[in-house]
Amino acid sequence: MTACDKGDYPYEPMTSNNLDASWRVAIGLQDVDGLKPSKYLHSLAAETIEGDLSLSAAGKAIRAYYKLRDESGEATDMGEREADLVSQRITELLSRRAFIMAPSMLVHIHQHLFQDLDEKTYAPGLYKTDQLVKREYILNGDSVLYGAPEFIDNALAMFFASEASYVYGPVTSADDVAHLAEFISHIWQVHPFKEGNTRTIAAFTELYLDYLGFDAANEPFANNARYFRNALVRANYRNAKAGIMPDLKYLIRFLENMLCGADNDLRSRDMLCEALFEDPSLIRNMPSSSAIEK
Repeated sequence: MTACDKGDYPYEPMTSNNLDASWRVAIGLQDVDGLKPSKYLHSLAAETIEGDLSLSAAGKAIRAYYKLRDESGEATDMGEREADLVSQRITELLSRRAFIMAPSMLVHIHQHLFQDLDEKTYAPGLYKTDQLVKREYILNGDSVLYGAPEFIDNALAMFFASEASYVYGPVTSADDVAHLAEFISHIWQVHPFKEGNTRTIAAFTELYLDYLGFDAANEPFANNARYFRNALVRANYRNAKAGIMPDLKYLIRFLENMLCGADNDLRSRDMLCEALFEDPSLIRNMPSSSAIEK
């Protein structure tokens, strides 16, 4: 035994830390889909932060709460229910900090987050089987073109392999932020799941940054989750006829606030594609009748 080797220390279970930050991120991310957790979920979160309740017990309590409502026939706000259950699952995932740099991490996250919800709607942990579109307000009802189901495995394998070969510096540079933005944008465009892609990518991003050793600010996801989704839309929307090209700068601004202590204004209105509002006939991937503002 050398002077530097004091012995063989045992493995220990990881304990949850910084639950306040994890809860704020988890609750804030529900705004991606316009969802708001209930007062009951907030009360459970406060108890776990104070140390009066374990995170596991909070999960059992919120699931028992909705089971009892179902059994009693009491009406339930389904959006609030989803926000409560998914918020607890995200907090659980972030507190564990477990991570692997592989596409299967996305599958694991998606299955974990949406396991309590309707299997037909969310298909937890399963890749989509249909080509999907989604109307976006900032595109006046047009949609991004997402990856096709048959290309999911190959696309994710390519993007993850490329990312794994990149070396981030100890101090986050502009090149690092731009590279990370491009990676996140690419895997989001694949859109591997039927529902819940943005929350899955956001949780993955939090875990990945922790894995890389970055101290990421929590406020962007806690307070600007809708901006994050819109930034991903703008990073992946192309419409040459309307003069609109993919633009990473909005996602870069978001990540600069997370990683570099920047104070960029994160306003979704800055991402409106005005040409599509001025002339809805320029809408490319949806019928022009899908325009939100005619």
